[in-house]
Amino acid sequence: MLKEVSATHYLTPLREGGSLPGLVEADDLGTYVVKFTGSAQGTKALVAEVIVGELARALGLRFPELVLVHFDPEVAAHEPHQ
Repeated sequence: MLKEVSATHYLTPLREGGSLPGLVEADDLGTYVVKFTGSAQGTKALVAEVIVGELARALGLRFPELVLVHFDPEVAAHEPHQ
């Protein structure tokens, strides 16, 4: 089961990569690189990433913690513009 948090601040977009990730702060005071379901890669790529991450962890490999981030559209409205 993935840890679940809620995004509180959208810090900055990360313009590299096909998933167009962003850096967000969450209600647990953690900072996360978030990949969005509406990106060009789609939902299947996110599902594959979770599966691969959990397989890597089961094999004892080091892998970043995977977290499900709930993202209120109000938080997205405050995206920093460059």
